[in-house]
Amino acid sequence: MTIVKQVLGHHVSFGGERHSGWLPQGAAMPKPTPVNDVALDITIESDGAGYLLCWVSSDRTVAGDLWYQTLADAERAAAEDFGIAATQRQTAG
Repeated sequence: MTIVKQVLGHHVSFGGERHSGWLPQGAAMPKPTPVNDVALDITIESDGAGYLLCWVSSDRTVAGDLWYQTLADAERAAAEDFGIAATQRQTAG
């Protein structure tokens, strides 16, 4: 895998979602999910057939990846999912 773009130490908050599903009559409203503030290292990597948007927190408690057919799609997902502006992405190398 070749790192094409990266942003290191990008701060993101996960959680804080309010309950949105059905509850039985008289049930207590669940509390929002806990908020977890983390610093992520985010990379876009080429696997030769497409691009992986990868992320991992500095403490390794949060990690994941998603595959995209084009670099533009991976960059768009980084912007939508993590709030990364084009000016923040560093070309690796």
